[in-house]
Amino acid sequence: MNLDVSANVLTGDLQLAKKQIALAKESALLEAIQIDIVDGVFADNHTFTPQDLIDIDFGHLQIDFHLMTEEPMDYVWEMEEYCRHLPIRTVFGQIEKMSYQEAFLEEVKKQDWKAGLALDLYTPLESIEDNSWDWMDAIMLLGAEAGRSGQQLSPLIFDKIKATRSKIQQGEPMKIFIDCGVNRDTVVALQQAGVDSVTANSAFNNAPNYKQAVEEFLSHVK
Repeated sequence: MNLDVSANVLTGDLQLAKKQIALAKESALLEAIQIDIVDGVFADNHTFTPQDLIDIDFGHLQIDFHLMTEEPMDYVWEMEEYCRHLPIRTVFGQIEKMSYQEAFLEEVKKQDWKAGLALDLYTPLESIEDNSWDWMDAIMLLGAEAGRSGQQLSPLIFDKIKATRSKIQQGEPMKIFIDCGVNRDTVVALQQAGVDSVTANSAFNNAPNYKQAVEEFLSHVK
Protein backbone atom coordinates (compact mmCIF):
# COMPACT_ATOMS: atom_id res chain seq x y z
CA MET A 1 0.00 0.00 0.00
CA ASN A 2 1.37 3.39 -0.97
CA LEU A 3 1.23 5.92 1.83
CA ASP A 4 -0.04 9.43 1.13
CA VAL A 5 2.53 11.88 2.51
CA SER A 6 1.99 15.62 2.86
CA ALA A 7 4.17 18.44 4.12
CA ASN A 8 2.91 20.32 7.17
CA VAL A 9 2.84 24.02 7.99
CA LEU A 10 2.29 25.07 11.61
CA THR A 11 3.45 28.61 12.32
CA GLY A 12 2.13 32.04 13.19
CA ASP A 13 4.69 33.63 10.89
CA LEU A 14 3.04 34.10 7.50
CA GLN A 15 6.35 34.77 5.76
CA LEU A 16 7.78 31.53 7.13
CA ALA A 17 4.65 29.71 6.01
CA LYS A 18 5.09 31.08 2.48
CA LYS A 19 8.69 29.87 2.48
CA GLN A 20 7.68 26.38 3.62
CA ILE A 21 4.91 26.23 1.01
CA ALA A 22 7.39 27.26 -1.69
CA LEU A 23 9.79 24.51 -0.63
CA ALA A 24 7.01 21.91 -0.70
CA LYS A 25 5.92 23.14 -4.11
CA GLU A 26 9.44 22.57 -5.47
CA SER A 27 9.18 18.87 -4.62
CA ALA A 28 7.31 17.02 -7.34
CA LEU A 29 7.06 14.02 -5.00
CA LEU A 30 4.59 15.79 -2.70
CA GLU A 31 0.97 16.05 -3.80
CA ALA A 32 -0.46 17.91 -0.80
CA ILE A 33 0.37 20.26 2.01
CA GLN A 34 -1.41 20.39 5.35
CA ILE A 35 -2.02 23.86 6.76
CA ASP A 36 -2.70 23.93 10.51
CA ILE A 37 -4.95 26.74 11.70
CA VAL A 38 -4.80 27.47 15.45
CA ASP A 39 -6.85 30.24 17.07
CA GLY A 40 -5.09 30.65 20.42
CA VAL A 41 -8.11 29.18 22.21
CA PHE A 42 -7.85 25.52 21.28
CA ALA A 43 -4.09 25.63 21.93
CA ASP A 44 -1.80 28.31 23.32
CA ASN A 45 -0.24 29.30 20.01
CA HIS A 46 -1.91 31.31 17.26
CA THR A 47 -1.53 31.12 13.49
CA PHE A 48 -2.88 33.06 10.54
CA THR A 49 -6.30 32.23 9.04
CA PRO A 50 -7.17 30.64 5.67
CA GLN A 51 -8.03 34.07 4.31
CA ASP A 52 -4.35 35.09 4.67
CA LEU A 53 -3.42 32.46 2.06
CA ILE A 54 -5.60 33.58 -0.82
CA ASP A 55 -2.78 35.25 -2.78
CA ILE A 56 -0.38 32.28 -2.54
CA ASP A 57 0.29 30.11 -5.57
CA PHE A 58 0.23 26.48 -4.41
CA GLY A 59 1.22 25.13 -7.81
CA HIS A 60 0.45 21.41 -8.08
CA LEU A 61 -0.14 21.02 -4.33
CA GLN A 62 -3.55 20.29 -2.87
CA ILE A 63 -4.40 21.65 0.58
CA ASP A 64 -5.61 19.82 3.67
CA PHE A 65 -6.78 22.32 6.28
CA HIS A 66 -6.54 21.20 9.92
CA LEU A 67 -8.70 23.47 12.06
CA MET A 68 -7.51 23.42 15.67
CA THR A 69 -10.00 26.06 16.73
CA GLU A 70 -13.05 26.84 18.76
CA GLU A 71 -16.06 26.19 16.49
CA PRO A 72 -14.26 25.11 13.29
CA MET A 73 -17.48 25.81 11.38
CA ASP A 74 -16.69 29.54 11.58
CA TYR A 75 -13.54 28.90 9.56
CA VAL A 76 -15.41 26.80 7.01
CA TRP A 77 -17.68 29.77 6.37
CA GLU A 78 -14.59 31.96 5.97
CA MET A 79 -13.17 29.53 3.43
CA GLU A 80 -16.46 29.44 1.54
CA GLU A 81 -16.38 33.23 1.19
CA TYR A 82 -12.70 33.89 0.53
CA CYS A 83 -10.93 30.67 -0.45
CA ARG A 84 -13.01 29.10 -3.19
CA HIS A 85 -10.13 29.28 -5.68
CA LEU A 86 -7.64 27.52 -3.40
CA PRO A 87 -6.93 23.84 -4.22
CA ILE A 88 -8.59 22.50 -1.07
CA ARG A 89 -8.68 18.70 -0.81
CA THR A 90 -9.78 18.01 2.78
CA VAL A 91 -10.95 20.04 5.77
CA PHE A 92 -10.49 18.53 9.23
CA GLY A 93 -12.04 20.02 12.35
CA GLN A 94 -10.94 19.18 15.88
CA ILE A 95 -13.96 17.90 17.76
CA GLU A 96 -12.99 19.04 21.26
CA LYS A 97 -14.50 22.54 20.88
CA MET A 98 -16.97 21.72 18.11
CA SER A 99 -20.66 21.99 18.91
CA TYR A 100 -22.18 20.13 15.97
CA GLN A 101 -20.10 17.42 14.30
CA GLU A 102 -22.59 16.34 11.65
CA ALA A 103 -23.39 19.92 10.63
CA PHE A 104 -19.68 20.66 10.27
CA LEU A 105 -19.13 17.64 8.04
CA GLU A 106 -22.21 18.39 5.95
CA GLU A 107 -21.14 22.01 5.40
CA VAL A 108 -17.64 20.98 4.28
CA LYS A 109 -19.00 18.40 1.84
CA LYS A 110 -21.35 20.99 0.32
CA GLN A 111 -18.24 22.64 -1.11
CA ASP A 112 -17.08 19.38 -2.74
CA TRP A 113 -14.23 19.16 -0.23
CA LYS A 114 -13.53 15.97 1.65
CA ALA A 115 -14.61 16.23 5.29
CA GLY A 116 -12.94 14.85 8.36
CA LEU A 117 -12.86 15.00 12.13
CA ALA A 118 -9.65 15.23 14.13
CA LEU A 119 -9.02 13.86 17.62
CA ASP A 120 -6.35 15.02 20.04
CA LEU A 121 -4.14 12.32 21.55
CA TYR A 122 -6.22 11.76 24.69
CA THR A 123 -9.63 12.28 23.11
CA PRO A 124 -11.37 8.88 22.97
CA LEU A 125 -12.72 7.53 19.71
CA GLU A 126 -16.13 7.32 21.37
CA SER A 127 -16.29 11.13 21.27
CA ILE A 128 -17.26 10.87 17.61
CA GLU A 129 -21.03 10.77 17.37
CA ASP A 130 -22.53 7.71 15.68
CA ASN A 131 -24.12 9.69 12.84
CA SER A 132 -20.83 11.44 12.07
CA TRP A 133 -19.22 8.25 10.81
CA ASP A 134 -21.63 8.22 7.87
CA TRP A 135 -20.48 11.70 6.79
CA MET A 136 -16.73 11.37 7.24
CA ASP A 137 -14.33 10.90 4.35
CA ALA A 138 -11.34 10.79 6.68
CA ILE A 139 -10.33 10.82 10.32
CA MET A 140 -7.21 12.46 11.73
CA LEU A 141 -5.58 11.05 14.84
CA LEU A 142 -2.96 13.19 16.58
CA GLY A 143 0.09 11.26 17.68
CA ALA A 144 0.93 13.89 20.31
CA GLU A 145 -1.00 16.67 22.01
CA ALA A 146 -2.15 19.36 19.59
CA GLY A 147 -0.50 22.71 19.01
CA ARG A 148 3.25 22.19 18.67
CA SER A 149 5.51 20.62 16.06
CA GLY A 150 8.55 18.50 16.82
CA GLN A 151 6.91 16.28 19.44
CA GLN A 152 7.58 12.56 19.79
CA LEU A 153 4.99 10.07 18.63
CA SER A 154 3.10 8.57 21.57
CA PRO A 155 2.89 4.75 21.57
CA LEU A 156 -0.75 5.17 22.61
CA ILE A 157 -1.59 6.02 19.01
CA PHE A 158 -1.22 2.45 17.79
CA ASP A 159 -4.13 1.09 19.85
CA LYS A 160 -6.19 4.04 18.62
CA ILE A 161 -5.33 3.28 15.01
CA LYS A 162 -6.36 -0.34 15.51
CA ALA A 163 -9.66 0.68 17.11
CA THR A 164 -10.33 3.15 14.31
CA ARG A 165 -9.62 0.60 11.63
CA SER A 166 -12.07 -1.79 13.28
CA LYS A 167 -14.76 0.92 13.18
CA ILE A 168 -14.37 1.39 9.44
CA GLN A 169 -16.41 -1.24 7.67
CA GLN A 170 -14.69 -3.25 4.99
CA GLY A 171 -14.95 -1.56 1.61
CA GLU A 172 -15.58 1.92 3.00
CA PRO A 173 -13.27 4.57 1.50
CA MET A 174 -12.63 6.43 4.77
CA LYS A 175 -8.94 7.18 5.29
CA ILE A 176 -6.91 7.41 8.49
CA PHE A 177 -4.57 10.40 8.73
CA ILE A 178 -1.83 10.83 11.35
CA ASP A 179 -0.45 14.19 12.46
CA CYS A 180 2.28 14.88 15.05
CA GLY A 181 5.35 12.75 15.69
CA VAL A 182 5.77 11.63 12.08
CA ASN A 183 9.36 11.15 10.96
CA ARG A 184 11.62 8.57 9.30
CA ASP A 185 11.85 6.61 12.56
CA THR A 186 8.09 6.28 13.01
CA VAL A 187 6.54 6.31 9.55
CA VAL A 188 7.11 2.64 8.71
CA ALA A 189 5.41 1.49 11.91
CA LEU A 190 2.49 3.82 11.18
CA GLN A 191 2.14 2.45 7.68
CA GLN A 192 2.26 -1.12 8.96
CA ALA A 193 -0.47 -0.24 11.48
CA GLY A 194 -2.83 0.56 8.62
CA VAL A 195 -2.56 4.33 8.29
CA ASP A 196 -3.43 5.82 4.89
CA SER A 197 -1.86 9.27 5.16
CA VAL A 198 0.71 11.12 7.27
CA THR A 199 1.93 14.70 7.43
CA ALA A 200 5.46 15.69 8.41
CA ASN A 201 6.62 19.05 9.74
CA SER A 202 9.97 19.00 11.54
CA ALA A 203 11.20 16.06 9.45
CA PHE A 204 11.11 18.35 6.40
CA ASN A 205 11.24 21.93 7.69
CA ASN A 206 14.17 21.38 10.07
CA ALA A 207 16.27 19.42 7.59
CA PRO A 208 19.36 21.03 6.00
CA ASN A 209 18.00 20.13 2.56
CA TYR A 210 14.20 20.08 2.26
CA LYS A 211 14.02 18.28 -1.09
CA GLN A 212 16.49 15.61 -0.01
CA ALA A 213 14.60 15.10 3.26
CA VAL A 214 11.38 14.49 1.32
CA GLU A 215 13.11 12.02 -1.00
CA GLU A 216 14.67 10.08 1.87
CA PHE A 217 11.40 10.05 3.81
CA LEU A 218 9.44 8.70 0.86
CA SER A 219 12.08 6.07 0.14
CA HIS A 220 11.07 4.45 3.44
CA VAL A 221 7.42 4.01 2.52
CA LYS A 222 6.98 3.71 -1.24
